[in-house]
Amino acid sequence: MTAQIVWGSVYLTTALTLALTCVVALGFLLHLGSSVRRELLPLTLLAILVATMVAPLVTGRVIDRGALTTGDVAENVYSSFWVTRLITLGVLALCVERILRFLIRHEWTSIRGWGLFWAFVVFVLSNQIANAIFGSHPSFDHKYLYAFPVYFCFFLVAQTQAEACLHLARNSLLLFFMCSALAAVVMPQAVIETGYSGFLPGISIRYHGLGTHANGIGPLAVALLICLWHFPYHSCKLNRFSWFLVLISLLLSQSKTSIITAGVVGVLLALYKYGGRNNSSQRSSLYIAIAGCACFLLAGAIAIAWLGIETGQKFINQLNVADASSAASLTGRTWIWLLSWQEFVASPIFGYGPSIWGPDYRESAGLLIAPHAHNQFVQSLSSGGLVGALGLSFYTVTLTMYAIRAAKRSKGMSLAFVALMLIRSLTETPFNSLSVIQLEFFVQLLAMVACIGFLPDSRTRMISNIWVENSGKPGTRERNQSRGTNRVGSAA
Repeated sequence: MTAQIVWGSVYLTTALTLALTCVVALGFLLHLGSSVRRELLPLTLLAILVATMVAPLVTGRVIDRGALTTGDVAENVYSSFWVTRLITLGVLALCVERILRFLIRHEWTSIRGWGLFWAFVVFVLSNQIANAIFGSHPSFDHKYLYAFPVYFCFFLVAQTQAEACLHLARNSLLLFFMCSALAAVVMPQAVIETGYSGFLPGISIRYHGLGTHANGIGPLAVALLICLWHFPYHSCKLNRFSWFLVLISLLLSQSKTSIITAGVVGVLLALYKYGGRNNSSQRSSLYIAIAGCACFLLAGAIAIAWLGIETGQKFINQLNVADASSAASLTGRTWIWLLSWQEFVASPIFGYGPSIWGPDYRESAGLLIAPHAHNQFVQSLSSGGLVGALGLSFYTVTLTMYAIRAAKRSKGMSLAFVALMLIRSLTETPFNSLSVIQLEFFVQLLAMVACIGFLPDSRTRMISNIWVENSGKPGTRERNQSRGTNRVGSAA
């Protein structure tokens, strides 16, 4: 009896202490967030990269023929890693503070771009929540909900401090590639894969850096190139070093999709920067749109060529075969796509569920190194069914529309980030948000910040339209000139 009373007292005291600590910490964050000039939430971008870098260093990762080998299953190590848990807790605390400040200050009257946020909500609900409940293999995880507050808080920060977010992203990405280069010298077995037969002649290595995979640091390199293009460092030497480091890292990663994306993004940014010198902005925009479409078609053609026409024909033939056992001859991504298609056919409305391509499914399918369907649309079809595919389509169209609207003020940056995500969708799953501490979500946040932070002011656009309409009416120009003369005279 005495022992029960003691343990009860200890439990109650601990619970009250933790609750009081949380209240004091939240009050401190509210005070700090209200007093500092810049938002604290963008530090999440640095935290994501830090968590990504620390994990392979601490777990003693060894890369052997593209597989991550550690003392434990790699995915279990990463998901239970204490640094990831602490960073996630800190990010959620910053989100709670920012949401409370949003409610206290009644900031909703000055927020713009709500359409993009609600499109993201539809995407997450259809690809992570609905299928987790109604899918053929339901598996709900509380981590699926973290994307909502983090995306919403970055949506709030992007309203006024988009450039600060992108500057911090640039510095964080440069730090990531510098640490990866240092790790390549100190512990090469954790960042370099040897014996790799890629497309670079005479180079038999593949550079994974401190990312989860070589295909993961490729988009980070493209993102850093975009930031360096628009926000170069004041020091010429630092600029040259940054460009050299990121370009070498991109090439050695031998990520074909990322290299193609870098070429497409470079053409778009160059056309938008130098094409805008023409007097007719509509003509420049038309040239940019045509060039962008051509680059997208070229990227798709090269991707199909790399996959192989013969393999693609085999894949098409296999889709017409009812017996799945004859698909044993398929290899690589076509086999992954076929399995995903079969899961969609088995559950066409809500799909398999978010746990598809998880450790258990990969073990049962015999594909231990396939973390996803290697195509965003196929991933949504297999994971969320028709509901997931429709949610993805809605979000993709909305994101593209906002990127076009923000293209002028962002000087093409919004288009570049969205193009990075869309092209990667051919062979990767850049829209996945199952965890906020992942590189895909990092790039997605940058794309949203560029699209929201550089939206044109609706009031300015309305005034300019009224001015253009009235300027064509008879006598309007004379009245405006007389009003301007009167104002100058009264001011004098």
